Amino acid sequence: MQAVQHLVRQILTLLLLLSTVLLLVALLLLERTPLLSDTGQLNADALRNSQQLLNNLNQSMRDPGQQLVIKTNAEQLNAAFTLASRTLPGFQGRTQIDPHQLTILMTMPLEAFSERLYLNANLQIEPAVGPLQIRKVQIGRLTLPGGMALSLLGWVADQLWGPGQGVALLAKVRSVTVQPDGVKVELSKPEGFSISQLKQSGVSLYKQWFSSDQQTALIEHYYALALAHSQQQPAPDAAHTQPSQSLISYLQVLMREADRRSHHAPEQAVQENQAVILALAQLLGGRNLQLLVNEVKASPDGKVPRVTLARRPDLQQHFVYSASLQVLGNQRLSSAVGEAKELLDSLKGGSGFSFVDLLADRAGIRFAKICGASARSARAVQQFFAAQARTEQELFPSKSRLPEGLPQALFEQQYQSIDSDLYQQMVAEIDRRLAALPLYQISP
Repeated sequence: MQAVQHLVRQILTLLLLLSTVLLLVALLLLERTPLLSDTGQLNADALRNSQQLLNNLNQSMRDPGQQLVIKTNAEQLNAAFTLASRTLPGFQGRTQIDPHQLTILMTMPLEAFSERLYLNANLQIEPAVGPLQIRKVQIGRLTLPGGMALSLLGWVADQLWGPGQGVALLAKVRSVTVQPDGVKVELSKPEGFSISQLKQSGVSLYKQWFSSDQQTALIEHYYALALAHSQQQPAPDAAHTQPSQSLISYLQVLMREADRRSHHAPEQAVQENQAVILALAQLLGGRNLQLLVNEVKASPDGKVPRVTLARRPDLQQHFVYSASLQVLGNQRLSSAVGEAKELLDSLKGGSGFSFVDLLADRAGIRFAKICGASARSARAVQQFFAAQARTEQELFPSKSRLPEGLPQALFEQQYQSIDSDLYQQMVAEIDRRLAALPLYQISP
């Protein structure tokens, strides 16, 4: 009896200690007011700056020299933060540059102790010739001196890239130059460095965290069915025009198979449906999307099947890409990618902002959402397709009177940005059209 009482006292003591530590951590790290309240609106100019930052990184990585030189400025970094805020609920970030330091400010809201609190961070990086120099890192009320912060950063990097790899990467920093008009960071390229190696490492890390052998096997199963269906299309006509198939025909075939497989295992319905979507991405998507899903594949004749939605291949691509990103990531990521693509299209040389493309994006997101929200909704989608032959009109609503081809100046004249009330009214109209279809009335 005494042994039991002693064990209970030890457990209670441990729980009390753990609660005290958590409370102290919360008091130190969490605050009631945000460090930042608004990063800025996502518009075509912000996307142009983000694209320029990516172009600079890409050009530097392709340079044959042994040095990796990254040049950027506050506008480009803040534009990247604005884009990130579209994918992370409540996240805000901003960069400040002066001759003495580079300051990065970030805020992330959290729900704790039945109230909304904020994780605020302030990172200050000093100009230096030699290894990276951090002046300080402040998280909430906790301030870490530069040396301790750098050790913590190295530990986090090791967790991401493997023991010793993160620290080795930080050691490659050769200089940080801070000027009023921008920042330049020079690094020594790791031995054997290449863009393809970097991309492959990123994909491998993603698959290690989020993929599984069971999911891969399911994707392969549905990919084989989709490929077989694509080979049933008619031969090219006399003008050698490649015939097309509707996306609805693929969904009909694959979802009926998902319904058959889920009949005796309804708890697997979500995994089956997600594999259907990812198999279509593997068949119809570009190389980068295929890598994220599974592996790059090519049909036996080397041609990507011509699959359309509302008689347009581009709308099928918007639908499939958005649905795939919803499965691989989240709704905010899918929406941000779709909106970003349309804003880039509005720039000079692009096809213009298209609310029809946005309709296809949001249809793909909504389809993936009901396919994977729960076993009940997943089975309902399968049974929707298994019950009878479906038409495109039951998958994709009318696109009439939705503006297309808007250049940047006209888009900003009419809608200002994607955060404006008028733009949100257009999004609400798109969602209304989707909600009117029985398929999208399936409750998640």
